[in-house]
Amino acid sequence: MKALKLCMTCIFTVVFICFLFNINASAQSTIVVAVDSGDWAPMKMKGADGKLTGFEIDMIKAISSEAGFQVKIIEVPWERIFDDLNAGKFDAVIASVSITDQRQEKFDFSQPYFSAEQLLVVQKALALSSLKGKTIAAFEATTGAAVLKKSKLIEKKFYPVGDTEKAFNDLADGKIDGVICDTPLAINYCFRRDAYQGKFAIASERTVLGKPSEREEYAMVVKKGNIDTLSLLNKGIKAVHAKDIDASLKAKWIWW
Repeated sequence: MKALKLCMTCIFTVVFICFLFNINASAQSTIVVAVDSGDWAPMKMKGADGKLTGFEIDMIKAISSEAGFQVKIIEVPWERIFDDLNAGKFDAVIASVSITDQRQEKFDFSQPYFSAEQLLVVQKALALSSLKGKTIAAFEATTGAAVLKKSKLIEKKFYPVGDTEKAFNDLADGKIDGVICDTPLAINYCFRRDAYQGKFAIASERTVLGKPSEREEYAMVVKKGNIDTLSLLNKGIKAVHAKDIDASLKAKWIWW
């Protein structure tokens, strides 16, 4: 009888230690998340002090806090961010990536954390004018560029994702006539940038696309089959939505 009690005590002790170990390991797990190295205000920016700020920086920190993991944020150029993800150089991407059928064939996506659409930013004087034959810009390898390429109504110009400031400088100087881009970027340059106050307006995107743009969902991206990371991210995103943390971040970074 004593031997049986001793055996049961040993088994309980081992199980309890394993339980504590698993809790500790989960709490201290670290997920490496890549963001685009270029500025994509207000979603991600880098200040003069080198500090990363923006909606998505706050969002991934909130997700990690709610899901109980540590996060390490690294910067990767947009041109290679998906190849590096596939190569296993980091665990996930948060970079205003819209869920598309083509991307879903290659990667797994978390639950959405933001909804956007394509907006057309123009010089204020052109807000109600015909843009037929005008030069409209978009950013390479984005959904905005994909839809713009289909338009036969206008001339097209494409900028690297990292050249957002140059694109809007060119718009202000009249070198191009419009920029089609995601909601956060359009709102930021139209209403939240002191340098451009009063210069830009939002025009109807159907004037260059021929139809209204469709809603897009931003989600975090992981390598195909990375279920463990995806589960943690979804746990955090679900909690962020449930607690309206995302609404607070939108008020802080996006709406004016």
